[in-house]
Amino acid sequence: MRLFKLVKVFLLSLVGCSNSSPETPQTTNSGGNGHQEMLERSMEDLRIKTGLHDRLWHLSEATWSVDQKLGQIVFTAPDGTVATCPVQIIGTYNTADSTWLWGWEHPAVRPELGQHAQRVKEYGEAHQISDLTTRKLAATELQCWEFAALACKLNDAQGAYRGPTGPTLVFMTFGQPTLTKAASETEVKEPAFNPDPLADGFTADIPTDVRKAVTGFIAARYNWEVVAWKEDEANRHSRKQSSEEVTRVAEESYAKLIQEWCVPEVKPQPISYGSHPDHDPAKEKLISAKLSGSDCRVRTQATGPYGSVTDYEYQLRKKDGRWLLTHLYFLGDDGKYECL
Repeated sequence: MRLFKLVKVFLLSLVGCSNSSPETPQTTNSGGNGHQEMLERSMEDLRIKTGLHDRLWHLSEATWSVDQKLGQIVFTAPDGTVATCPVQIIGTYNTADSTWLWGWEHPAVRPELGQHAQRVKEYGEAHQISDLTTRKLAATELQCWEFAALACKLNDAQGAYRGPTGPTLVFMTFGQPTLTKAASETEVKEPAFNPDPLADGFTADIPTDVRKAVTGFIAARYNWEVVAWKEDEANRHSRKQSSEEVTRVAEESYAKLIQEWCVPEVKPQPISYGSHPDHDPAKEKLISAKLSGSDCRVRTQATGPYGSVTDYEYQLRKKDGRWLLTHLYFLGDDGKYECL
């Protein structure tokens, strides 16, 4: 994997741009039920996308930097994974006075990086929604996330991110990530992933007990995500528990799943779940396997909700007569990324 040189140009110039008072809205801020449904769909889509990025390259744990001249945001995860993406700046939130400043007319945002924000403004004008057309306004952080999610939805972006710069939070959308590894000079480079599932010694002959272990885990992972999502959705309406408590319960149940299907050395990745599970027994097909003594690698292909195909590799070890998972990798163009 090639070494990516990180360009650390932070958006410090965005801080301190909110001394003036919020503008007075010119229209009512409703948009009707149609807009509310649009916001809910946007937030759900963003949760799904964020969960996928988090599982593939640890978005929630990554550091970030933006180069406005290049129009790029660079995320660097603790394991050395670097995700480089096109970036747009939707707006900034000043936590000192709880005001939002849109990116479509922001003194610290280059015009070409305010295009996604401009698309939101046009949507707001069409639906007479003042919060989307008022340059500066009082807002909550949750509203800022809704603005970013809406921008992500309207512009078909790959995700949205909130980056802190002092008392200011920068809300951005980003495009397709290019994943690389920041390798040291002494690190042994892995060979590039061969997209052919029958290459490198893999065959279509998958041992029955191995197949049973992989399909069993896929079903268990699917059932866990369905339950976690339903519980989360139910709580959003009932508000019986805090979101932290709901997440804690989901984390505990996922940890039990890992204990049941994996070797003891496996430590669970940060959880994510959504209305479209990453692994679905009806949509993930076992393609090939490579058996080597008590170790086995299995390649699968999962079809996503929009027809996209994702390649995975399950690595297993036979222990006390049973196959247990040691790793689950997403197979990208530039290598493997742990997502167990």
